Amino acid sequence: MKLTKNVIGLLAVVMTLCYTSQLNAQEKVIPQSELPQTAQDFLKTNFKTQKVIQVVKDVDYLIKTDYEVLLDNAMKLEFDSDGNWKEIDGNHNALPEAVIPEKISAYIKQNFPTQTVEKIDKSSKKYEVELSNDLELDFTLTGDFIKIDD
Repeated sequence: MKLTKNVIGLLAVVMTLCYTSQLNAQEKVIPQSELPQTAQDFLKTNFKTQKVIQVVKDVDYLIKTDYEVLLDNAMKLEFDSDGNWKEIDGNHNALPEAVIPEKISAYIKQNFPTQTVEKIDKSSKKYEVELSNDLELDFTLTGDFIKIDD
C-alpha cells in the first residue's frame, strides 16, 4: 500500500512538472510572415542572399516571446518580441559586417585584422563577440571594449 502511494505521488509530481513546463515554454514553427516586421526588415537588409529555412516562436511563461530563425547557410538568429535581434550565430561563418556595430567593427579591424566575427550577442548590459579564432570579446552597449572573455 505504501509503495502504491509513493508511485501515485511520484506520478502526480511528474504530471505537474510536465503541465507546468508546457505552460512555461511553448515553441512552435511559424511562417516567416508571422515574424515582427522589424525582424523581417532586418533579414531582408542583411541576409538577402540566404533563405529562411525555419522560424520558431518561443513563448515562455505566457509573457516573454522570442523568435529563432534558421538560415540555409546554418546561421541562427534570435529576435525579441519586438523583432530586435538578440543573437546572431554564424555557425563558423563570418557575419555580415553591417550587423556589427561600427565601433566594435573598427576595434576588431584594428586589433584583430585577420579575424572575422562569427557570433554576436546583445544583452541589456553588453555585446559579446566571438571571433573566428574562438576569442571572445566583451563590449559596452556603446561599443567600447571591456575585456577578452575567458
